[in-house]
Amino acid sequence: MSFPAKSVPRVGVFSSKLHQAHKPRRRHFAAPTSRPATTPAPLQNAQNYVTTLLQKHDYDNYLASLFVPARSRDAVWAVRAFNVETALIRESVKDSLLGKARIQWWRDAVDDVFAGRPPNHPVTLMLAQALETAPLSKSWFKRMLTERESNLQDPQYAKIADLEKYAENTASSLLYLQLEALGIRNHDAEHAAGHVGKAIGIATLLRATPFHVEERRFYLPSEIMAKHGLSTETVFRTGPSQALEEVVFEVATAANDQLITARSFMTDMPPAAIPALLPAVPVDLFLQALEKNNFNLFDAKLGKKSWKLHYRLWKAARSLTI
Repeated sequence: MSFPAKSVPRVGVFSSKLHQAHKPRRRHFAAPTSRPATTPAPLQNAQNYVTTLLQKHDYDNYLASLFVPARSRDAVWAVRAFNVETALIRESVKDSLLGKARIQWWRDAVDDVFAGRPPNHPVTLMLAQALETAPLSKSWFKRMLTERESNLQDPQYAKIADLEKYAENTASSLLYLQLEALGIRNHDAEHAAGHVGKAIGIATLLRATPFHVEERRFYLPSEIMAKHGLSTETVFRTGPSQALEEVVFEVATAANDQLITARSFMTDMPPAAIPALLPAVPVDLFLQALEKNNFNLFDAKLGKKSWKLHYRLWKAARSLTI
């Protein structure tokens, strides 16, 4: 792949690809119904904990979840809260052994939830409730935990394929669970979820890179770094650079390509699957903002909430497209 000179902004390099998609049939979702007024107090407390957790640590996707039908929303919130709780382990521990111990707690907790004896934790209580109506698969939870445990060692990925594997095992697994929470079993929807998840995982890693650099951690593929003559130590010392922008451009293009591939499965996908795939929308907006800022991850504008997000989510849910 050739790259433009530094003096020529890369804005527009792949924006023409950002919205390539088949246009599915228009349908409209029924208006959400309210929750029963008889929710038991412990479960109500768990719901409050989970929604607060998501609003604080996963706000964009919490907004996306509001377009999930009310009957499935608690199940989606439960699996997303599980993702947040386990993702935060790496950020809350300095000792990998302590991190492994916490992940093992979650492994045991998942086993107990599926055995009908959930621990007294808000997320596990919500997961237990979700299992009463949603055919969630234990294997996706376990796969996420295995990948989280591997990530405790702070590996720098060698190739983009290694980064995509990480994203598949975490973000894609989460979307497979969201499809199950909606009662969707469809090959096209699952293929789309796999690719959207890869885009989410890559974009999440890009977005977090400035924070990781402050912590002297770096994950962008070493193969792409070497291609542009850039070392992690140089990034730690100097931060933004033209070479780093070139690296980010390649990685961001991989995420964008995953979104394009996901859209190619939408023609024959059941419309009811769309709410599970709406997390693609904030990724799309992030990639557009990154392109607009010439792929400089350290630009402060990238940290601001997009005013377009609410409208784009509404439009995607209404038009059945991501």
